[in-house]
Amino acid sequence: MLHWPILVKHPDDNQLQLIEDIEQWQDELPLLDTRSVVIIDSQSQSYRWQVQPLTAAGEFHLSAPHSLASIIDWVRLHASQNGHCCTAKLGANNISRVFEILKYLEER
Repeated sequence: MLHWPILVKHPDDNQLQLIEDIEQWQDELPLLDTRSVVIIDSQSQSYRWQVQPLTAAGEFHLSAPHSLASIIDWVRLHASQNGHCCTAKLGANNISRVFEILKYLEER
C-alpha cells in the first residue's frame, strides 16, 4: 500500500517532484510520462504506475527497490540543478529526512 507523500523521479532528468496526495497526483498525471517515472513513497517503497488497457484507469504497483544512497544522490542533483550550493553536504539517514529536505528545497 502506497504511503503519501511520494517522490517522483523523472526519466533522464535531475528534476524531482514531491506530490502530497492522490488529488495532486491526479492533477499531475496528464503531464507525466508515467511509463518511465520512478515513484518512491514515504516508507521508501518503489512503485510504478500501470495503466489498465481496457479501462484507461491506472494503479500503483510495487517495483524494484532503490537504495537510500541512490535517492540521496537524486536529491543532491535536484538541489544543484535548482541553484542550491554545497549539495555534497546533503545527507539523510532515513527516508523521512529525504522528504523533509525535499519540502525545504521546494520552499526555496
